[in-house]
Amino acid sequence: MYINTTLQIMMVKSICEALNICKDDLNDLLDICYIEFQKERSVIILDDQYDYFMDYVKKHLCINIDYVNFYHLSRRLNDNKDDNGYSLDKVLCNDTSLSRFLKRYGFTFKYDQYIRMYLNEKEINLSELNDYSSIFLKQVLGSNYQDYSFKGFAFSDAIEKNEIYEIVKDGPELFGYLFSFVNSDELLEDFISNSKFYKFEYLVPIEQIYFENYEELTNEEKQYHIVVKALQRLYAYKYDSVDYDDDNPVIGMIDDLTLDSQYLVSKTEI
Repeated sequence: MYINTTLQIMMVKSICEALNICKDDLNDLLDICYIEFQKERSVIILDDQYDYFMDYVKKHLCINIDYVNFYHLSRRLNDNKDDNGYSLDKVLCNDTSLSRFLKRYGFTFKYDQYIRMYLNEKEINLSELNDYSSIFLKQVLGSNYQDYSFKGFAFSDAIEKNEIYEIVKDGPELFGYLFSFVNSDELLEDFISNSKFYKFEYLVPIEQIYFENYEELTNEEKQYHIVVKALQRLYAYKYDSVDYDDDNPVIGMIDDLTLDSQYLVSKTEI
């Protein structure tokens, strides 16, 4: 079983099934939460709301949640027919569609303790540079802290309103920080004219993923967490807003695992 997070109506159906409640029970739960934590208050404390829903979920969850929806936004080159989800080190340091494209502009990458970047076969020592683009690239390439996992979102219902949508629709985020080393406008124009923007929907075994900012959750706790986040989402529909999609949980693959294309549900051009 999984909580279908594609649309609001599907979330309602999944939540009712998972908690063995009807729509009236669900509405009562949301109403009581509003009275307890928001009515006549200027600010709602989301941690209190989370704990309230968590107590309810632990008492009522009656099925095992084996899978989670995983939505990934990505602009892909037209010659890329690979629907696996790779960690950043695998994408840049192996022979992939993206690494071949960047090589045409002189960029190559190798992994040695972290991802090292080369321009025309000469390593760029980012640690010696302090300009804006170099600081970002140091972070992304992991010279200080490595976080290369393939990531996505838990909800699709308002994903086009997420700030990440606007960032990645023109290509990988790191493209915007190569301007110190190459004509990035030319690179971007080339990439956009030879690619398409997609939303990938995967259905992934829950043991293969983690929730950002909740990395220590056990597999059982992940089940509770996704139900609670869905309840918070439904609460927002009723009493708040999802206009900015700013509470869409980020999901990553554990241990930089590749998200196998066997878990792909749909690939939609947007």
